[in-house]
Amino acid sequence: LPQVVQQCLKLGAASARYVSGSMEDTTFPEVVVKEAENTWGGLDMLILNHIGHTYFNYFNGDVGHVRKLLEINFLSYVAMTMSALPMLKESEGSVVVVSSMAGKAGAPFTAPYSATKFALDGFFSSLRHEFIIDKVNVSITLCILGYIDTENAVRAVSHAIRDTPAPKEECALEIIKSGALRRRELHYPSQAVGSLLLLRGIAPDFLDSLIRSNYKVENIRR
Repeated sequence: LPQVVQQCLKLGAASARYVSGSMEDTTFPEVVVKEAENTWGGLDMLILNHIGHTYFNYFNGDVGHVRKLLEINFLSYVAMTMSALPMLKESEGSVVVVSSMAGKAGAPFTAPYSATKFALDGFFSSLRHEFIIDKVNVSITLCILGYIDTENAVRAVSHAIRDTPAPKEECALEIIKSGALRRRELHYPSQAVGSLLLLRGIAPDFLDSLIRSNYKVENIRR
């Protein structure tokens, strides 16, 4: 985190700070937002991009793990958004929610993770409607990401997925750009995600078959 701060300053940021903690702590989202308020006096953009640790395998029946993952991957997003909303209303700012293709179409070996991403899509799409009805000028951008070459993603799934991951640097830039332009959704990489969303509506069984064919199932150990 100190290196991230230094890089932000190097790239021209007037100031940069970090707050360390865990989103498993239900009070932490409010702590982060309060720190932003105390430091900068307001907030223009809230980017939500954190996940809890999970496994890439057949669902093992552990409901407790699903509950814990929902707390980190979903409920903490809701809590942080609600804590930040007064400042975002004042600045007419933006909420950027980093999600996944796993929140648009189910895929094997990601049941707990996929559940949290579908929850994000449902909640923030509904909240967008309410903002429009109430004339709240705060934009909500859902970022629907495919396979990105982050260290964690490559380590978790490269042995079992045939796709080549998309570059994380370009992905990060597209996330920031989409939030700044107040877009409804970002699809990245655009061709892969766009094709998935198109097929989901017109040929769902074919899409499911296509998704399964992308996995090296023989490399998944129960």
